[in-house]
Amino acid sequence: MKRNINGIKKLLAALLAASCIFTGGCSALMGNTYTSRAKDYDFSAMTMVQLEEPEEGRLAAVIHTTLGDMTAVLYPEYAPNTVDNFVNRSKDGYYDNTKIYAVYETRFAATGSAANDGSTGASNDGQLIENEYTPNLWPFKGALCSYSTTAGYGDSRYIICNTFDFTEEDIETLKSVQKDGKQLFPQELIDAWVEHGSLPTLSGMQTVFGQIVEGMEVMEKIMSAEVDEETAVPKEDIFVKHIDIIEYQKNS
Repeated sequence: MKRNINGIKKLLAALLAASCIFTGGCSALMGNTYTSRAKDYDFSAMTMVQLEEPEEGRLAAVIHTTLGDMTAVLYPEYAPNTVDNFVNRSKDGYYDNTKIYAVYETRFAATGSAANDGSTGASNDGQLIENEYTPNLWPFKGALCSYSTTAGYGDSRYIICNTFDFTEEDIETLKSVQKDGKQLFPQELIDAWVEHGSLPTLSGMQTVFGQIVEGMEVMEKIMSAEVDEETAVPKEDIFVKHIDIIEYQKNS
């Protein structure tokens, strides 16, 4: 069995208090307290852009790994500073031969560090990047989310989201999260999380800046990698060989 993060019910209970605590497992991704901004979102004009067909010409990244290639569209209109850092780090070769240093099969894979254990990250100018929040981007399956060990900020590190295995109890827990006596998350969002896969416990806590649109089978290979039970480190090394920044063209 792979060591798991706390379940959805416990994490969402923490979200009710406007915070979420990761415990156990990979030290580079857990053991910190994050304040969720989802409770402050205005959902009235929400557009789940990740579920839309990406337009050709959109800024995108081809992530070349030792298990194959993944293409992710990027969202500079919602996360300009995070995308700018990711693009520049990609172009200057920072991500070349970086290790995927942790994999939780039904949660996420973590990469983007020059250190093999994921303990450090670096932005363009050496400064942390304040998280950029929007109700239009969510941690759907295949989403790219920025990360650092400082709450509310990101650096070069990022995670690739997988998904919870939702139970009926999980769905009811999502519905039970309230603000001012009303259901916080719109039903259409909860339905999309369940249908498309997601990590709703990351909502409003980290910057979502991209979405994998091609190469999901490669992501599945990464997520199913055999890992050390204590550290979640893949037993056989998986590397991001290089990231190309491109204008998206649909793969016909």
